[in-house]
Amino acid sequence: MEEWRALVAAEQEVARCRAEVNQLPSRMDLLAKALSSSSAWDRSGALDFLRLFPEDVPKLLDLLVDLSLSTGWAQPALEAIRAARKGIEPSQFVRVALDCLSDGEVEDYLRLADVLAEVEAWEALSAVIGKAAESGDPEIREVSRSFTESHGGMLP
Repeated sequence: MEEWRALVAAEQEVARCRAEVNQLPSRMDLLAKALSSSSAWDRSGALDFLRLFPEDVPKLLDLLVDLSLSTGWAQPALEAIRAARKGIEPSQFVRVALDCLSDGEVEDYLRLADVLAEVEAWEALSAVIGKAAESGDPEIREVSRSFTESHGGMLP
């Protein structure tokens, strides 16, 4: 029973600290540094915070999409993006998505298309599919064909 009381007290303290951080004028800079940090605790804390207080997600979308493409951070980054989905302009998703494809690797296209479908960013997915269709790499063109087939009804 003592352990339970300690856990509840710790949860209350975390909630109080989150509320205080939410009031900081430098909150967005602090979150950007935490998301870019090599510390798993910093990243995890920032992703949890953004899931609960998603108003800064649109400003941090580049970092969050990048994290969503890495295996270890995909799920918490997707949860943060999903929490703010309605507050993110479709054109911003398109810009961020196309910026992620600078290397043009097949895996990049696959992961990014999966992420965009997961958060229902249909305009951005359409842009990625269009870019994949123009690729000289047949495997990347196959990504375009596959996602058009599976998600074509959702695309603008």
